[in-house]
Amino acid sequence: MRTGPPPPATRAQALVTAALEIVDSGGLEALTMRRLADASKLQLPAIYRVFSNKQTLLDEMAEAILAGALVDSGAGDWEAEVTLLARQLRQALLAQREGARIVGGSYAAQRHSLAFADRLVGVMQQAGFAGVSALWATSTVVCYVLGETLEEQGRTEGAVEKLDFAGARQTYPRLFATPVEEFVNFDGRFEFGLGLILGGLRERLRATDTTERDQ
Repeated sequence: MRTGPPPPATRAQALVTAALEIVDSGGLEALTMRRLADASKLQLPAIYRVFSNKQTLLDEMAEAILAGALVDSGAGDWEAEVTLLARQLRQALLAQREGARIVGGSYAAQRHSLAFADRLVGVMQQAGFAGVSALWATSTVVCYVLGETLEEQGRTEGAVEKLDFAGARQTYPRLFATPVEEFVNFDGRFEFGLGLILGGLRERLRATDTTERDQ
């Protein structure tokens, strides 16, 4: 993980906001340090005095996005807490164009990213996971949310229609025997997949309890 002193707060926040607006307008490929300088009415060297390179800027953009995933909760049940955190992370990513790409490409040790991970690990420990199991249970949830959101944000118009090309129903009968239009029901499939993960975690805890009782 990258660590180091944070950039000057006030100017850094303004630049991050401007960078996120550039991405909102034109996508991640539209973001360059030169374009950020022009949008901020600054000389390019002034940008590099705050962010040494583009990755450092992206790390701060990820930090800003993840701030929206940290919410208070009164849920005492671990499954309800995992569900809340997963949903909130998804909403934070969806609130920013290409949010999943920005966050997924950042592994910086930043306050909000560490706070989110710490909270989710704590929930897993509360559930009964320990050590590496708590860490991997956390990464399973986070990677699932990132992957689903990445696909949702990468959806193109007519995605389902492109599947149904001439002869497709005869070539792939099992696929088209299902309601393929539900492939882009991202809310439904997210909840379904999250339920599968929770069920798997629940079963792992049950199996661990059984093993411990048998010893």
